[in-house]
Amino acid sequence: MQTEILFGESYAILEEYNQRDLDLDTTFHYEVLYVSDEGLILKKFYRKKLENIKSLESHPLFQSAIWMIEERTSEYINTEDIIQIVSKDVYAAKVPTNNSTYHYLMKKSELFEPFFKDLYNEMESYYNGDKRHSIEKWDFAEFLQTEYGVQFEHSEGVDIILSNCLGMMRKLNITKEEMAEYFCKYIL
Repeated sequence: MQTEILFGESYAILEEYNQRDLDLDTTFHYEVLYVSDEGLILKKFYRKKLENIKSLESHPLFQSAIWMIEERTSEYINTEDIIQIVSKDVYAAKVPTNNSTYHYLMKKSELFEPFFKDLYNEMESYYNGDKRHSIEKWDFAEFLQTEYGVQFEHSEGVDIILSNCLGMMRKLNITKEEMAEYFCKYIL
């Protein structure tokens, strides 16, 4: 059994294909989107009645038997794609739904809609919300200044950009060094 360490939230969709009979013989498609050590992962599973499942007798995390369901696909979503979407309009308060990369991800899975909503809420919390006075934001600014020679003015725009960087760091589980590289590549 493969387990992943999850950071933040995970998102899941359960699609019912035989809605007349919601019993063990129902066919289901499952989708899960989550952030792991490797980045953003999209997995799709398929349960065709009871034909393609394996029952595990026991597992230390569960008190009763669990089923292993056939994994159809597992796809790594490049963190850089998410950062590019945000950085195309770094001052936007909402997801730029007209972005071609956003459309591409939405075609892969509807789970990207709540993911982006949560990402933008997190970025907003560093700008106008409960994390607006976070010391981490100014530590990141100081890191960019000392390690990368970035010069900042005291402005609302800088506050928005730093807030977005912190929100992305938290939601995408990336380090300040990784975020600094993305900052220099896409935001400067």
